[in-house]
Amino acid sequence: MKTFFRIFGLIIISQILAFGFIVGISAGQISSMNHIDTKTLIDNIGLMPYLFYTQLMSVLIPALLYLLIFHYREFVGWIKLRLPNNNHFFMYSIMLLLLSYPLIQLSADLNKYMPFADFLSEEGNYIEDLMKQILVINSPADFLLKLLVIALLPAIGEELFFRAIIQNELLSSIGKKDIAIIMTAVIFSAFHLQFEAFLPRFFLGLILGYVYYWSGSIWVSISLHFINNGLLVFSAYMLHDKIEDMSPQGSHAIPMYIILMSLLAVFVLRKKMIELMSEREDNEFVNED
Repeated sequence: MKTFFRIFGLIIISQILAFGFIVGISAGQISSMNHIDTKTLIDNIGLMPYLFYTQLMSVLIPALLYLLIFHYREFVGWIKLRLPNNNHFFMYSIMLLLLSYPLIQLSADLNKYMPFADFLSEEGNYIEDLMKQILVINSPADFLLKLLVIALLPAIGEELFFRAIIQNELLSSIGKKDIAIIMTAVIFSAFHLQFEAFLPRFFLGLILGYVYYWSGSIWVSISLHFINNGLLVFSAYMLHDKIEDMSPQGSHAIPMYIILMSLLAVFVLRKKMIELMSEREDNEFVNED
């Protein structure tokens, strides 16, 4: 129970820190303090600064503070800061992510049939509109800036927040890896408040969670998270004014044979990653002796 209170407290404090900080830096620009919402803050400080400060204050800084308070003695070991003992972890993880995209797209199609409260749908639509604004990239400098804010910063901050803290805490408390990874993926997806993309983000969270567990290295999940978000930014840069084509609503149905091939590839890669994990654990056991 203590673990769940810690996780709940971490999430609440992260939201208070993020909102309070952004309101603080924009207070002088807001004409009325009676009604402050996301749109008001973005209008006053700008979209990119808002995203930067949100990532910094809602995930990265709270994660580092939590780790320093509760796990400062075993900081490196707790978050699994070491590089994986086998570089094949990186290769298989990237293959797993890319070959899972048909399944993730299928989950996005299924997500359309999930019932949501009106306010959740409206918030999701607003965030989707913001993403379309963010993904308008007009220059190489703009591309690099958005790669930093949309890909690199979330990859580091969210992997520390969700995998190194929440997943590890749940695993330590519950002792069952699958339950810990699934629960973390649910929290990961819900945290983003884009409920019309809940299922695809949930499955992405599963991939990141299992890759982190199998590899025993935070660098593998950070790299995979960065690649996933970076591909979105790169696609937007290459498509320029065709951002609408990137929306799941505009996608065509995926043929069943592609889905089956993707599913088969996931099972094969899962088996490979588990074999690598067994080798890693054997090596660690020998080294301890």
